[in-house]
Amino acid sequence: MLNILNLPDWSGAYLAAIDMGQWQGWHIWVLVAFGIVILEMLTSGFVLGCIAVGAFVAAGADLAGVHDFKIQIWIVTGVSFASLFLVRPFALRMSHGTDADSNTDRFVGSEVRVAEVSASDSVARAKLGGEMWRIQSQDGRPLNAGERAMVMGVDGNKLIVEPFSEPHPAE
Repeated sequence: MLNILNLPDWSGAYLAAIDMGQWQGWHIWVLVAFGIVILEMLTSGFVLGCIAVGAFVAAGADLAGVHDFKIQIWIVTGVSFASLFLVRPFALRMSHGTDADSNTDRFVGSEVRVAEVSASDSVARAKLGGEMWRIQSQDGRPLNAGERAMVMGVDGNKLIVEPFSEPHPAE
């Protein structure tokens, strides 16, 4: 019987002991995998996670009857490399999310007419796409009611506009 962890208390009695004689190979592989998962949580990139996947597969192979340690090491190695190329790109894509443009970018290039002007700040309001939007000139100058402008960009819930230099006739 091999005890690898004996923790005596002050009286000399043992608090804990792990009897390695009762363990099977898959127990070790699962412990290794969980240890690697914990290390993965402390790092980024999902490289160690790929090794953990290999250790979990080796545990499964041991449960399935493949008890040769050399074969299990080859399984860990092969599955780890395979998951680097197959699982890691998917995991990175999922962890970083998508940087897809929002549908508000469709307003860039549209023409708006200033509907309301706030005296307190340089932000005005204009109707676009059936909704009232906060608008602000690109150069920060105040906008006047009735003035036409071109949408140059979207900043959160505010449209950034460039007023037309020549006056347009009122509709």
